[in-house]
Amino acid sequence: MIRFNKPTIDRKDLESVLYCMITDDLTPGVYEKEFRTLLSRTLGLTHTIAFNNYIQPFETIFAIIGVSPDDEVILPSFARYRIYNAVVACGLKPVLVDIEEDSLLPLYDRISEKITNRTRCLIIPQMFGIPNDLSNFADFGLPIVEDLDGALCSKINGTAIGSFGTFVTLNLSDDSLITTGNGGLLASNQKELREVIEGLKNDESSFDYIMSDFNASLGISQLKKLEKNWERRRLIGAYYDNAVMASNGSLIGRKGGQELCFSSYVVKTETPIEDVIRFFKRSEIPVRRGIDMPLHRHMNLNVDQFRKTEELHNKIVILPIYPTLDKATVENVAKGIRAIL
Repeated sequence: MIRFNKPTIDRKDLESVLYCMITDDLTPGVYEKEFRTLLSRTLGLTHTIAFNNYIQPFETIFAIIGVSPDDEVILPSFARYRIYNAVVACGLKPVLVDIEEDSLLPLYDRISEKITNRTRCLIIPQMFGIPNDLSNFADFGLPIVEDLDGALCSKINGTAIGSFGTFVTLNLSDDSLITTGNGGLLASNQKELREVIEGLKNDESSFDYIMSDFNASLGISQLKKLEKNWERRRLIGAYYDNAVMASNGSLIGRKGGQELCFSSYVVKTETPIEDVIRFFKRSEIPVRRGIDMPLHRHMNLNVDQFRKTEELHNKIVILPIYPTLDKATVENVAKGIRAIL
């Protein structure tokens, strides 16, 4: 059976890490600075910092905007558990909303209903590398945390993803579009983040959570080949798209102006999910649900308030897509799409 996900690690990645190790200094330094510079250039944002875990970006955001215990953060129920975990770990209360019928975005009207004097920000994931325009969410007057969720380099109507949030976060583990082995990104044009970065430079204890040169050296190599890998993902994604259009499944995120980066390949199916997983497994192709479990189930909330989230959870599957998939495997996946979905 092929792997569901496989980070694209090649000789240049190994060389980059090896050169870093030869310096005998793996604490944050030259490589960490270069990685931040490349990230800023890629995102078009002024201030960027890479941490060695995914919770630290959220802790930093919440410190900047000024929160107190039990303050509230609004986010869609159809989101990664790691985001929920970061909010809870910081002592804040997740307030969940349902999603739009044909979108992965939180329902605008439901957000209006949920805002209280304890609400401190919105977290909106750009999931699966599918870009969405978030500009109307600025109407709420709250800081927006735009989680890229693999959407690095994707665009909507020519606008790069990462341009909408007050703050931008990105997971850098091995299931991300680029990986540093582990870690989390925080970026923004806000001067408050610059002040945080300057403060960390003068604090030796910050070395406990700023990304090391060892990890950053891998990130540098990953960023340098990002465009090449994106092109390969795009070609595979286009091939899968043709197969989906010849099946009973349907595409997500193909509205006008959306340029996907195909960090994941998601498709909506009317075939029961468990049957889809079982049938693909017979062809030695691993597939998964879009998310393991909607967040409202983790919180034991009434499912009737999250009908669109439930519907999407029961219809979305993710198929393997990464640059090192060979032609025969891609064709095998496409055959499965046409036969099973």
